[in-house]
Formats: sequence, C-alpha cells, structure tokens
Amino acid sequence: MIGYLRRLGISSFAPSPASEKGVILIAALWISTLVMWFAFQISAETRFQSEETILSMRKSEAYHFAIGGCYEAIARMGQPPPMRTDMPLDFNWQPDGKPRVVDYRTGAALVIVDVEESRVNVNKAPQLQLRQLIEKAGVDEAFSETLADRILDFIDQDDSPRLQGMEKDAYRTAGLNWVPFDGPFTSLDQLLLVPGITQQLFYGYEGSANDGTADLPEMFRDCLIPGRYSLFSMLTIYGKNTNPLGFLERNPVEILVSWKTGTTYRILSFGKSFNGPPAVGVMLIVRFSPDGRSPYQVLSRRVF
Repeated sequence: MIGYLRRLGISSFAPSPASEKGVILIAALWISTLVMWFAFQISAETRFQSEETILSMRKSEAYHFAIGGCYEAIARMGQPPPMRTDMPLDFNWQPDGKPRVVDYRTGAALVIVDVEESRVNVNKAPQLQLRQLIEKAGVDEAFSETLADRILDFIDQDDSPRLQGMEKDAYRTAGLNWVPFDGPFTSLDQLLLVPGITQQLFYGYEGSANDGTADLPEMFRDCLIPGRYSLFSMLTIYGKNTNPLGFLERNPVEILVSWKTGTTYRILSFGKSFNGPPAVGVMLIVRFSPDGRSPYQVLSRRVF
C-alpha cells in the first residue's frame, strides 16, 4: 500500500510541519478570543453588580437622611415664632411650607412642613370644589367634571353612577381588577385607583413653573418633589376643609404660621447623599398634641 502511494507521489498522510503550526496558531487564537470574551463578560457583570451595590447604598443613605429630617421637624414642633424677620430660616422652624435643609456629614435632607388641614378634604368636598382643584392641576374643564364624578362615585355608598361617573359595572367592563370602595379614602394615594387619575396628575412632577423646584437648593433640584398644584399637594383625607380657594390663594412665602395644639401637619422630607442620586422622600402626617400622653401622634407614613 505504501509503495502504491509512493508511486502516486504521496509519501504520507501526516501533515507537514508548516500546516501543523498553522492549525496550532488558529486554535490558540480561538482559545485567546474565547478567554477574552469570558473575561469581558465577567468584568461587565462585576461592574454592573458594583454599580448596583453603590446605588443601593446611596438609596439606603438617602432614606435615613429623610427619616432624620422628619425627626428634626418633629423635634422643632411647638417652637415660638421668630422675633425678628432677619433670622435664618433654619434657626426657627414653623409650619409655613418653606423648605429647610438639615446637613449631615455625608448628605442632607430637605424638609417642608405645613398645615395638613389647610388642604381640601377629598372625602368631604362637593363636585364643584373637586372640579376647581382638578382644573388647577392642569385638566381641561370637560374632563375635570368626569374625574370629579368618578371620585365621588368611588366613595359614595350607592351603585348609581353620576352623569360622567363610574360604578362597579363600569370598572368590570373596563377590565379593572378592583371596584370602588363605596367608602372614604383612607390614604390619599388611593386616588390613583380612580380611572383617569394618572401619576403625573396626582404628583405633578413635570409641572413647569408651578412645581417650585426653582427655589430649592441646587442639590435637590433634580428630586421628584410633587408640584404645588398637584392633587397630592392640594388634597388630604384629614380635616373639614372643602373650600379650595383659601388654600390655593395663599402665598407660602408671605404667610406667618405658628404651631397649634391639636392641629395636623404634613412633613415632607427628601434625603440625598452628597455622592449623588437617588433621593428618597418620606411623608409623615402628624398631629401635634403636647398636652396629651404623647407630644405628637403619627397618623400616616409613606416612602417615595
């Protein structure tokens, strides 16, 4: 057989030394490429996990700064009004809606305190007052009537829809997996269950000139702070106020408000690390009662 192959000019099946080196080189290149790809994937995953860990740490820091701001506000409850107008804003805290900053070693908290009962009670306001507020939040007149009717249908005890409202059958037809409470709202953000009440309408995060962020310290201007004319800022589930005009016409820069026993206050505190975002917000609804067993009572707590 070998002799036959030699007569044909084929000396052997074995590859030449040059071809062996080529195969080895190609194999080495493939292995190197594979190793580099695995290294890149491991590096990317490690970097992603590291960034996620850093973000989680900053978020935890921001949350505790926000909690600290709430406690600072609670500790300041009951302070007498300042005797001079030239005193620094941070020196004396009043529930006047003005932003105050609490500095910590690695971060800060922006704290806003005002009277919760000055807002309109959504559980008690009639349709006309609700329409006024909804229009102030940026909704056109026609749709404001629809939303006001839907809100009232959500909390009334009957199953007869108003002219532009919705009751249980309409919720089921719309494919929603919830129905009206047929009772008062127990948390303000339950308004988001009413069809047509969007996150933007409720919080007013993109509220241009009326959102008030232009007056905030630079560090907090990128925070998602609810707009002044958002439903979140204008409505409440506490108190007896049903007249929106008094609340909307007040100027928080000019008013002088002092602490009153038995009054309910809203504390908004936004914490943020000096190292960067994200910011975390905490809202407390607190009743000031220094004459009782406890100087204050927390009625509601929410984290943004």
